[in-house]
Amino acid sequence: MRFWAILLGICLLVGMAPVGLLSVGQGCAWGEDAADEPLGMTVTDLVDGWRLVRGQLPPPEEAASFYGDAEPVPLPHIWERDYGSGPDGSFGAATYVRHISLAEPANRYGLKTGKQRTVYRLYAVVPAEEAGEAQVYDLGGNGQPGEHAEENALGRLFYVDLPFGARDFYLVVQVSNHIFPNAGFLWEPKIGPKEVLSDLRGVQIAASFSVTGFFFAVGFITMLLSAWHTTGRYYYIGGGMLIVMAIRTLLVDNYIWVMWPGLDLEWALRIEYVGLLSLAPAYYWLVVELYPKESSRTVMMALWALCGLAIATALVAPLPVMFRMRDPYLLIAFLVLAKILYVFWVAKGKARPGARWALWGSVVAAFGVALDTYLYIPVPRTSFEAVPFTALIFTFVLMGLFTVRYRQEQEERAFLSACLEKANIELKDRAEKLDQAQAEAAAALDLKNSFLSNLSNEIQTPLRTLVSFANRLTDAGKSGIGADERTEYLRLIRSNSANLSKLMEDVLSVSDLETGRFVLSPEPTDPKDVADDVLTFVESVAHEKHILIDLKCENTVMTIDPRLMRQALIKIVSNAVKFSPVNGVVTVRGSRAGSDFVFTVMDTGPGMEPGQIPAAMSLLGGADKSGRAGLGLGLPLVARFMELVGGGMQIDSIPDLGTTVTLSFPVAPPGSRRAGGG
Repeated sequence: MRFWAILLGICLLVGMAPVGLLSVGQGCAWGEDAADEPLGMTVTDLVDGWRLVRGQLPPPEEAASFYGDAEPVPLPHIWERDYGSGPDGSFGAATYVRHISLAEPANRYGLKTGKQRTVYRLYAVVPAEEAGEAQVYDLGGNGQPGEHAEENALGRLFYVDLPFGARDFYLVVQVSNHIFPNAGFLWEPKIGPKEVLSDLRGVQIAASFSVTGFFFAVGFITMLLSAWHTTGRYYYIGGGMLIVMAIRTLLVDNYIWVMWPGLDLEWALRIEYVGLLSLAPAYYWLVVELYPKESSRTVMMALWALCGLAIATALVAPLPVMFRMRDPYLLIAFLVLAKILYVFWVAKGKARPGARWALWGSVVAAFGVALDTYLYIPVPRTSFEAVPFTALIFTFVLMGLFTVRYRQEQEERAFLSACLEKANIELKDRAEKLDQAQAEAAAALDLKNSFLSNLSNEIQTPLRTLVSFANRLTDAGKSGIGADERTEYLRLIRSNSANLSKLMEDVLSVSDLETGRFVLSPEPTDPKDVADDVLTFVESVAHEKHILIDLKCENTVMTIDPRLMRQALIKIVSNAVKFSPVNGVVTVRGSRAGSDFVFTVMDTGPGMEPGQIPAAMSLLGGADKSGRAGLGLGLPLVARFMELVGGGMQIDSIPDLGTTVTLSFPVAPPGSRRAGGG
């Protein structure tokens, strides 16, 4: 049964989304005549520039003639107390007019209508051209303003198209009010591209139904789970409150008419007030269940009786009478909140479980009421309403605290078992970490041994060659070596000596980098000179393999350590020559790119698989892992050099096609830094 309860709640949550998505589809249908290309238009709030004609509902085509003499008003606009003749001075009629001039034909725009706390109708009036007549377009509304208009009024109009091609027109909003206190234009309308506004409307409605679905789902799951909870009444109350808040959210935002287009405005208002009037006693009921010794059941019964009478009045009394109950109810709600704060304060003084959190939750609720009052009195400052969300938070806090208290005994009983299980988990985790550390140490030792073995081989090879050819030259007089052969021996000795020197330089560089002794010495440098020097260094090896080195480099002046740039470039170009086949091509390009000077070295060698590149960048033993011969210090050293100067290195390689290495040197790097020292 628990599984089906959770499944039902999830279905309720997911089930609300299609309604919102349906509204998105309706928005797209309303905007189906929109232009295919974006216009570059923006959504504009129609706030200023409105004129008000008090107490009149002239024919729409005549309303534009009132524009020049009408009273300028900003939006939002709430009617003053002396506006009409009804209770609170809020009853009467009015016409809002605004002249609109668009950059594109109106049929490429849409209108988001805002929100009026009245019965209203929207018209677009296109002025007459010369002797013609003005054209009036009825854009819709929630009813027809006039006497007893509220009897047939429905819900809010969210969005309309502008079905004409003129650019200059008057937007006329005619309203009448015989039920709402504090009537007027609450949220300003917006005008903009059809696609943008229709999509925005769909997203807003979908979001509202998602939130509502969350309220419903949690409420129903809470109530169903309480069926096997020993103190289930508390969760019935909380779950019911969440469902009530979900319905009120749809009513307050007017999205109830998306689901129920035929719902009468009067009954929507009555349902909204019934939900409002039930929250205060329900909250105190939760408090009584949470801290029965600190609260009073007598107060709770009296509160339910008083609010029950108000609920009955909201269902049957005339709407103006129902609206007059709002201020007394808000006073009662304030007193209830003060009483709840007192209960939580007393509970905190007695060190009741969760009392501190309960106190903070009530503060959040009080803040929500204060924020809502500020946002809506005397005029609405935003379309956001804080009370539903703070009420939701407060409800979750109370239900969570009750759950914590209920579970406390069970947690104490399971404490020893949990401690034992935790100890076993920690012991297992430590054993796994120890095994992992031992494996890492063994791998590091193997890596070190492999590096030393490779280093020994790399040193022995040129040393044997040097000794061998030196001995031959020493015995030249006895063996009769010719001049050409002697020259070849000397060339081989020089080549192997250079290789051995380069190897030892790499090893010393690794040592300096690891110990922080590598010092940069920036100075003005022309990278073209460095590239020419590198070419001189590697051209003899390239000549032996008949490899063409195609070098093109721009002249510029940059501040960098030329020794480091030369060493990094030599390693990359030497690698390219080394791994390129006989008769191959190595391309070297150097150019300025913004604040960097970029060298690109491309070879036609065997390339590397994507997984081999990280291994080739490993400082120790990377060469073996990547499948290339040698010690493999070059690429890791270059990467470390580039880090020192604040540059970057990128390797792109395609198997059987070649490798491209890109080095980016900053033209103006920071001052001299010591490696390893920050």
